[in-house]
Amino acid sequence: MNLFIGLLNLAIDEYNDRASYLAQKAEVIAEIELFYLLPFQRRWRTWFLEVIFYRADVKEARKYIKEAIKNGEWKKDDWPEMKNKILKLLSIEDAIKD
Repeated sequence: MNLFIGLLNLAIDEYNDRASYLAQKAEVIAEIELFYLLPFQRRWRTWFLEVIFYRADVKEARKYIKEAIKNGEWKKDDWPEMKNKILKLLSIEDAIKD
């Protein structure tokens, strides 16, 4: 496992890209959860939380959401209550056109 982590760090240094680092980290964590944990360990709520909070900069979130709306990637039918709350919190006046 230490060798794999070392190789992962070398790859991160080589590419120096935060997004690829996070994607690789997610793959490693998923592999550990699937192959190295016993079934009863995977059900422990103290290890695997039901809700994960994510902190984002408001300006960057507005920029990202407006770009997603513009490109048609912000689908109104996916999680409509949550998306309406996000639009209201970020004071985004642009309504999604039906």
